[in-house]
Amino acid sequence: MKVFRWLFSWWQRRSDDTRISPAHLPTELHYIIPLAERHGSDARVVPFDARLGRHVPYAEKLSARAIASLRALYIEIRAKDHGPLINRWYHDSGEGPCPPGTRWPIYGLLCLFGQLAELGIAPFNDRTVRPMKIRVELDWTKLSDSLRYLAGPAEVYGEYQFEGAILDFLRSRMTPEERDELQALVQRYGDVIERWLEEFPITQHREAALVYFTGNLLAMGADAGLL
Repeated sequence: MKVFRWLFSWWQRRSDDTRISPAHLPTELHYIIPLAERHGSDARVVPFDARLGRHVPYAEKLSARAIASLRALYIEIRAKDHGPLINRWYHDSGEGPCPPGTRWPIYGLLCLFGQLAELGIAPFNDRTVRPMKIRVELDWTKLSDSLRYLAGPAEVYGEYQFEGAILDFLRSRMTPEERDELQALVQRYGDVIERWLEEFPITQHREAALVYFTGNLLAMGADAGLL
């Protein structure tokens, strides 16, 4: 059985409602809602394909017609210089009343643009509109004492969210010390973390998102035989 398959099914169970609430999004960004609802949530889950023996990003499954629609939206966002605005809204709305069904697909749209960039598809590969790192003060007291060991690794490995970046790190840049650390984490990652993620949704808590994506990296590494 593949390691951490529950990690992906867990989010799928929690992401049934992907309807975006316009009331929680700046009016000037309402034009991105249709395609964010259509693609955003799916783009943030990278399932394992047993036939191919790897995790397959959502971008690889898109039709030419879907990519054409996304290309037009990307060009519009770029022309309006709304990429930073979307990123800032996403990070600022995390601790407020904005529902997860709004935040998750909006940011997922940026993630999808990143996936298309990794595939070398224009104009996405200019990376003008992409997920941006915005420094957020982290509160690791949200972790119980028994899970506090995750804080340090999550701050490092939770930043890897795309298959290309994850596999590049695991195959080419991971040091022996990092491999040892990740292999130890594989042995400890399990149901207790799933229960913690239920309590602290990743769409509302940056710390939980980092823990979740650390698990994603561990799952991909284990499935690929790299950990």
